[in-house]
Amino acid sequence: MSIAIDAARGLCYMHHGCSPAIAHRDVKSSNILLDLQFRAKVADFGLARALLKAGEPESASAVVGSFGYIAPEFGSSRKMNEKVDVYSFGVVLLELVTGRYANGGGGYENLAQWAWRQFHQDEDIHLTNLIDPDVRDPAYSHEVQLVLKLGLICTGTNPSSRPSMKQVLQVLQR
Repeated sequence: MSIAIDAARGLCYMHHGCSPAIAHRDVKSSNILLDLQFRAKVADFGLARALLKAGEPESASAVVGSFGYIAPEFGSSRKMNEKVDVYSFGVVLLELVTGRYANGGGGYENLAQWAWRQFHQDEDIHLTNLIDPDVRDPAYSHEVQLVLKLGLICTGTNPSSRPSMKQVLQVLQR
């Protein structure tokens, strides 16, 4: 949980604490580094880009990012705003709780597609079936399910329905 909070705090700063706001554009688990105290740091700003006006989409000349983490709208329209980072961060959250890789949904699915399909197939919403057995400790069941639900919300297909990183951070800190 502390890794998720630290990474969310870094992205929140980029989106809400910088002027102009900065979109990382390549948020993925391998770009979240841990220091000696296991505090997470967002790294690799090679694809980062300042946004002209926070919240307004900007066109990118090429698709950037890593397979499995790229928001669906970015691949098709190349419209970029901070919501592409929210989507990617949602994939990282799903990786944390499912134990699967971003591009490991099976077949032609990525992790987000797989998780959403599993979520919609199960009418009784047995979220625990999606959770990695290694993190199914009953003492942390509430927190793990919260992270799973937040990962699903962040990877919604409609960018405007995704929360801001400020909202994501607030949920994680509860």
